Amino acid sequence: MNKIINKLKIFAEWFVEWFVFITAGILIICAVNFLLFSGGEDLPGDTLGHILLSAFVTAAETAVFFMAEPVKKSSMILWFVLHFGCLTATMLVCGIRFGWVDASVFGFTEMVVSVAGVYAFAIVVYYILDIHRAEQINRRLREKYQEEEEE
Repeated sequence: MNKIINKLKIFAEWFVEWFVFITAGILIICAVNFLLFSGGEDLPGDTLGHILLSAFVTAAETAVFFMAEPVKKSSMILWFVLHFGCLTATMLVCGIRFGWVDASVFGFTEMVVSVAGVYAFAIVVYYILDIHRAEQINRRLREKYQEEEEE
């Protein structure tokens, strides 16, 4: 039972973290797309709710993928391709459902590029934060071992 609670806790932590990264990434991509391609239109009122819903779904998918992260480095590329493909498929469905994407080659290509932009943004932010966390852990370990050596 404790193992299940631990896994749920890890899932919840990753979900919240990825939800924030993905939501920020989607907002950035939407802002850029809207500024470049809207033709002066106002942002539809329901778009923010759609962004939150699509970020919720993709953050859940991402948290699940990270829970099943491969151990072998040789399968990491496949893992990233599957993860990106899953997110792209989800966002294509959301994009069609919410009217963000025209059912055309250009519309699908635009969504794939947008997903790639959000993906790159989120991965870079995650990587930077991960490095920072590792540095903090290493610093604390060095401090702890120095204190033990001084005693």
